[in-house]
Amino acid sequence: MTKASSRKELMSNTVLEKAAVLFAERGFAGTSLRDIAEAMGMTRPALYYYFDSKETLLRELVRGITGVGSQELRKLRERTDLSAAEKLRTVVIGTAVRVAESPVRFRLLERNEAELPDSILQEHSASKGRILDELSAIIGDGVRSGEFRPVNERITAFSVIGMINWIAWWYNPQGPSSPEEIAEEMYTLVSRGLLRGEDRVPARGIEGAVALLREDLTHLERLLADGERPTS
Repeated sequence: MTKASSRKELMSNTVLEKAAVLFAERGFAGTSLRDIAEAMGMTRPALYYYFDSKETLLRELVRGITGVGSQELRKLRERTDLSAAEKLRTVVIGTAVRVAESPVRFRLLERNEAELPDSILQEHSASKGRILDELSAIIGDGVRSGEFRPVNERITAFSVIGMINWIAWWYNPQGPSSPEEIAEEMYTLVSRGLLRGEDRVPARGIEGAVALLREDLTHLERLLADGERPTS
């Protein structure tokens, strides 16, 4: 990368961050290119060197969040060197850190989703759908392998995504916890609800034992429904 292209990339990212703040505060419809140029301390013609319209800015922001996220998640799910639990940890930690480090970009999507131009909305919705599908598949793989409790993978995926996205609204960069610490706490909450293993200690008495038996029966029913058969 040349020095000129490196500087353009740096300035483009700065413009994106400033645009994200304005879109989140004023809404997409309430923000003009002039507003963004003034916030950057440059003229509109100078801004055109980086982005030719606010729609282009918004599309780049959307792709950087849900577009990149869906691509990374698909590549992760296809890896054969990681267990479902390791994939889940990678998803939760990586996404939580990204949200905490760029909360404004995630907030702008929540506020502006209804205002997105049709072409951008379609792209955004498709990426969100792929994220849900890939995470559901990872959880489903973990259920079938016996790593995870027998849960509804889609409902669980919705819950994990919602919990992580909410970081953008409450996380305080000046607070006592770093993005990495927040991410680890998030994974602890998720894993305790999903993982099966030595820490799966039943509640006391017959009711606790029955609860574990029900989990095992649900797991067996899922395997049989997927066409798997016990080996002799």
